Amino acid sequence: MPLTATSLSNLESLEKKLESQKAELRDLATMGTVITSIHDIDAILSVVMDMAVGLVNGEVGMILLEENSQLVSRISWGVSESFVRSLVYEDETDLVTYCFDNQKTAILNNLHLNCEQSIRVDSVICAPIKTSEKCYGVIVIINRQDSTGFKKEDLEILQMLINFVAVAIDNSNLLKEKLIKQKIEQEIAIARQVQKTILPENIDCIAGVEIGAEYVPAKDVGGDFYDVIRTNNEQFVVVLGDVSNKGIPAALVMSAASGIIKSVLDSEPDVEMSLLAEKVNNILAKGIIKDRETFVTLFFARFDLKAKELSYCNAGHLPGLFATPDSKEIIKLSKGGTLIGQFPETKYNMGKVPLLTGSRLFLFTDGLTESVDSNMNLFGMDRTEELFKKELKLEPQQFCRKVKNRIDEYSIGSEIEYMDDFTLLQIKVN
Repeated sequence: MPLTATSLSNLESLEKKLESQKAELRDLATMGTVITSIHDIDAILSVVMDMAVGLVNGEVGMILLEENSQLVSRISWGVSESFVRSLVYEDETDLVTYCFDNQKTAILNNLHLNCEQSIRVDSVICAPIKTSEKCYGVIVIINRQDSTGFKKEDLEILQMLINFVAVAIDNSNLLKEKLIKQKIEQEIAIARQVQKTILPENIDCIAGVEIGAEYVPAKDVGGDFYDVIRTNNEQFVVVLGDVSNKGIPAALVMSAASGIIKSVLDSEPDVEMSLLAEKVNNILAKGIIKDRETFVTLFFARFDLKAKELSYCNAGHLPGLFATPDSKEIIKLSKGGTLIGQFPETKYNMGKVPLLTGSRLFLFTDGLTESVDSNMNLFGMDRTEELFKKELKLEPQQFCRKVKNRIDEYSIGSEIEYMDDFTLLQIKVN
């Protein structure tokens, strides 16, 4: 059957339409490649606004994204958010909120409205920007330039573009999360390295005593540190501290405190423990710690093996536990003063106890007492004191391992393996 002129015309029209659709699809594919290759959300939205207005032959438009449970204008071309919000749709809800909350698209034609920019508004198209899992916001385009009003085909092609946008926003958020995670991991690695350089490698090298230590790191790097510093053949100083912060800030304060302590002891080997606390506090409070949330708790103890005396100063730390072979009760070493690094010119007190053969000092940070079981019950001071009293026959290193194992058992079933890092230090006089 021969083709008529009308049939030929229809065929040509169909071919042109198909070619136009192919070109649109090619353009969309190119747009999608461009959009998904951009990782900055503001840049994505700027490009998308340009593309979207061109695709549907629109005049002006806006993209709103959800921030803190509210839709916020992120990019606007020629129209204000107040006018867009004035477009009421179903149930007296504004158009953009309706489309976002219900994740539905909408086309409004024949409006004949005037906005404050003296723009006559005849048609509006609004569509949610979403993936299968999350709705990020909405896009609004106002007026077709040919004044014919928006059609279903405009919405379909706009929806194809939006699919790329949602993926691009998703990728941008994932990249941002990845970069934040990488930054945190880098900070933790740096902080761990700082902490590693501060913690002593060989502490059990002082004649006349045995020393055991155990450092148990939490997931994040905390601010625990300790040191054993020989001042002469008969004396040595033990320091145990905990910085309130975590990560690099804690590591830097920890490093500063450790350096100050060594510097003071190097220049004044016989300095009293209370005066050492005052000097460290003044330097940190006046010149190093600027944050009101950052402080250090420290326990200073000098072992004088010749005079058979232990002098100490507790600067805001948990009390050290002290026992002699003939004592039936554990002595809590609390004398000292407030925390370090916040209140310059603070005065500290010093306590003393006699040293006998077999005397033991047990120091620890609050990560021990704040360890929790499956019901979030704290291990606490009472259990710590009980454990120390029960295991006085163990050698210091064995004791520290025993405590660590006890905490491991106690924490079984807890959602958090270690809420905070903790350090254990025991010194026994032979």
